Amino acid sequence: MKPYFSVLIPTYNREQHVREAVESLLAQTWDAFEVFVIDDGSTDGTQEVLAKFGSRIHVLRQANQGPEVARNTAAAQARGDYLVFLDSDDLLLPNALETYAGIVNSCDWPPLIIGSMSDFADGTSPVLSQQNGTEVKAVKYADFFSKDIPIALSNSRIVIRRSLFEEIGGLRKTSPATFHLDDYSLMLKVGTRGPCVVLLQPQTVAYRTHETNSIRDPRAMIDGIVSLIRSEKKGEYPGGNERRADRYACIGGIAQFWVWKSLQARSPGQALRMSAEGAPMIAAAVSRKIRLAFRKKTPPLVISKES
Repeated sequence: MKPYFSVLIPTYNREQHVREAVESLLAQTWDAFEVFVIDDGSTDGTQEVLAKFGSRIHVLRQANQGPEVARNTAAAQARGDYLVFLDSDDLLLPNALETYAGIVNSCDWPPLIIGSMSDFADGTSPVLSQQNGTEVKAVKYADFFSKDIPIALSNSRIVIRRSLFEEIGGLRKTSPATFHLDDYSLMLKVGTRGPCVVLLQPQTVAYRTHETNSIRDPRAMIDGIVSLIRSEKKGEYPGGNERRADRYACIGGIAQFWVWKSLQARSPGQALRMSAEGAPMIAAAVSRKIRLAFRKKTPPLVISKES
């Protein structure tokens, strides 16, 4: 069976970037997909840019409510077997959907796939690794929490089976000011569902670095982590006591990173706040890192490409 993908792109005042994001989709080597671009109340020329693509994409428009609400809006209309997230300032490389299709069919339609990502600076073109045109390698885990390699999580790496997305009730109903760490929030909601396949090669996502990346706002990022911590303390994530250490380590890993970033930025108050709120989670992340350092890594699979 040939998997069908629905690519969801929320955008807000990124007319140039969203054009390139859509063009990266229209250049895919896989043809079984649809594209939804959700204009989240843009006030620039985004609508004019999107109109030029005509019927090749579905354009939705809503008042500015943030990317989580935007993705939920599009997911409600999507027809695909899988939802592929893409931020409007990032690119899907030409072989991305073909690669995901190979994983779907080789790994019995897993509920979650994490793509492979590389960075490129705004104003430049992505530089592919030498392995990008060779075989497909991925690691199949029991679930996301079971992975034994570190990854830099991004929405643009997430491919989720639509039935699972609907089962968990979609994403949070946050706002443009409170959506930060939405990718981690989703992983905490689906982290016990498996299998989860993490792609090693080829690269499928090009993450654009620029001055307005959401990670440029440390206070907002820390607010996002605190929100995750408080949701965990309220028992909002699945897995019960049995998977508590895994959830703690997931939250603690990103909390530890932002404590360090706050100290580098000479914001000891933010670092102290993060440490106070997330001390047990940070301890769980450190403990897990030490354990994994002495454990043999899960061997990768070589996966056939689809045609």
